[in-house]
Amino acid sequence: MCYGKSVSRRAAVVCAALVLIAGALAGRSRAGEATDSVPEIPPPKSWDSFVILQWQFQTDAVKDKALYESVNLHGFHIDRRDDRLQAFAKETNWPFYVDHTAGKGYLHLGRFMDQVKRKKDITVRPNSLVDPKTIEAMKKLITENVTSAKGSSVVAYALDDEISLGAFCSPCEVDGHPESVAGYRKCLAETYKTIETLNAEYGTAYKSFDEIAPKSYEAFRAQLKPDAIGTINLSQWCDWRGYMDTQFADCVAAMVRFANSLDPNTPAGFVGGQSPAAYGGYDYRKLCKAAQWMEAYDIGGSNEVLRSFWTAHRPHVQTFFSSKDPKKDAWFLWYYLVHGNRGVISWPEGWFVNGQVAAHIKALAATFKEVQGPVSKAIIDGEFIADPVAIYYSHPSIQVTWAMDAACHGGTWPNRSSSMDNSCSTSANSRIGWLKTLEDIGIQAKVIHRDHLLAGELDKSGCKVLFLNRALCLSDAEADAIKSFAAKGGTVIADHLCGIYDEHGKARATGALDDLFGVKHDLSKGILGGKTLTEINGEKDYSGVTTKSWDAAGAATYKDVAVFEPGLRADKGKAEAEPGGAVVVRNGTAVYLNLSPIGYLLKRPANEAKEWLPFVAGLLKQAGVEPRLKLEVRGQPAHATEPLFWKNGERMTLCVVRNLDRKASISGFGTAKEGMGEGNVKLKLLFAKPVKALKNERTGKDLGDGKEFEDEFTPWEANVYTYTQ
Repeated sequence: MCYGKSVSRRAAVVCAALVLIAGALAGRSRAGEATDSVPEIPPPKSWDSFVILQWQFQTDAVKDKALYESVNLHGFHIDRRDDRLQAFAKETNWPFYVDHTAGKGYLHLGRFMDQVKRKKDITVRPNSLVDPKTIEAMKKLITENVTSAKGSSVVAYALDDEISLGAFCSPCEVDGHPESVAGYRKCLAETYKTIETLNAEYGTAYKSFDEIAPKSYEAFRAQLKPDAIGTINLSQWCDWRGYMDTQFADCVAAMVRFANSLDPNTPAGFVGGQSPAAYGGYDYRKLCKAAQWMEAYDIGGSNEVLRSFWTAHRPHVQTFFSSKDPKKDAWFLWYYLVHGNRGVISWPEGWFVNGQVAAHIKALAATFKEVQGPVSKAIIDGEFIADPVAIYYSHPSIQVTWAMDAACHGGTWPNRSSSMDNSCSTSANSRIGWLKTLEDIGIQAKVIHRDHLLAGELDKSGCKVLFLNRALCLSDAEADAIKSFAAKGGTVIADHLCGIYDEHGKARATGALDDLFGVKHDLSKGILGGKTLTEINGEKDYSGVTTKSWDAAGAATYKDVAVFEPGLRADKGKAEAEPGGAVVVRNGTAVYLNLSPIGYLLKRPANEAKEWLPFVAGLLKQAGVEPRLKLEVRGQPAHATEPLFWKNGERMTLCVVRNLDRKASISGFGTAKEGMGEGNVKLKLLFAKPVKALKNERTGKDLGDGKEFEDEFTPWEANVYTYTQ
């Protein structure tokens, strides 16, 4: 039995269609490739600072204007066209965004979702994105809604909320529409060139591309066995999933461009973005080319992904649900501001009742004022300055990981809802494990994808270390680029199962980078304890990474985490240990860990991991990477507290904030496991290199020049400093 549920915070429903689907997809040069990136449109002048935009639920900006102002709120949203609210915006010049600009029932299927959920076979998507009627309906709505708002204090257009190919990121096998299948076949022909080449990849005997029909996960599920990891061939399913991701991203891009044709000065995108996932259309490499702004739930590392893939000219914002604890809420706002979000969209349920502001919202008035004030301008228009460390984002690997995760459900896999995947995705939690590990060391990494890698971004940015985070699938071109980086002295660190499949999801006879790392795999021994395909078993506990769901029973451990491949051995590389499979195999500047960072997430909240952080810090130090700043409280490293660096002109902006272990939700505040603290603490800042004119921008305190400083720190807020070097 597979458990879990998908919950929408809004009853919003929207469908996006594209002129492209009939045309652009049919003319694609490679299957699974998205269109060229839509242009950047800088945020309008009315969006010159961090802004809190109130969703108009249980509130009315006109009626509640005095209440908004009493707690320093001055932003809102408009649902499609609303002449009364638009007149109010012109009167007040308050910033607002337009939601459901493309209507309901298209990009978000709403009442049509049940037609595509929990089905094992390919289905036709209601309001198909390749149907010209859908496209024309979208354009008509966009025309009305954009035309009514342009020229005002509108800051952005959202095509719709919680958009998806099906239902969030649940496994909905769409779109079997005849035009979609025809486009899929054409893309395959352009990718593989000959039917013989495709048959060699798929292990099939098609006589022509016209014979090919998309197949669902069910057709390949039987391959997925613990001892068969090295023989899996998911290429036909992965190609289909990649094509549908492209169809979705192209639809979004076409509607964004159409909105731009009506109002070229205001960015268009969507809200309610989901986690990077195998289903729903959430390949962030493609979606980030399709939208000019986005509100995305912070699930699966989406916040760091957006910050890495976009500049400040493409705003991203966060969803804000009050926890009713003013400390937690203040921390939330400061955390997402200093992480580069340009604002939040708040869900004001219970905020304004009977002409009064709720007590827990009154308590945030000062925070609302400050985060939206001048201090935010030192961050949101700046350039994020990462350390010379990159984490690799491989969407084919996300697809294959989903297939392995879902195998534990057997025939009930269609019930693996989006909410379960948000909690139990091995790829998402592995990504978070690396992000938190590096942040806890004091290192801020940049996430890169295939386009960055093949364009030489590692060399251009001066990167020293590339983490191949669960990069199961790698093309020959990707492997060659990674080898080139290593040959020039770059350090490459892989966690596990690296490059064992090609870019289509077909097992390789030899891993794409085995020669670089000097390793050999015996995948017949499986992973972890040998009886599972997933590290997080949703059948055992669908709430997330817990001791119950962590499917590492029988696996050896090393440095606080699990040894992943019991059949791994060193070939020309040298292993540091073999506690059930070779561990930390070194070959020049290449290091194959054979470990997973997910185990760290179990120990992190209570600060119980004693070996993992020093171990990873040691790897980085050997590669010439050390923290720019260390933080101490009471003479000890500050637990779960991170520094972030932004550049604005000649001055640097340093932000210090608690880095809590937060589990986000699409329908509420979520959870934050660590406590907020009771009061101010003395924070010691230890810079690796001297800085000049360090100033606390919140208190106005000048701390002077030097390498070591001490200041007050409120654990549920953030310190914001500027300095020169």
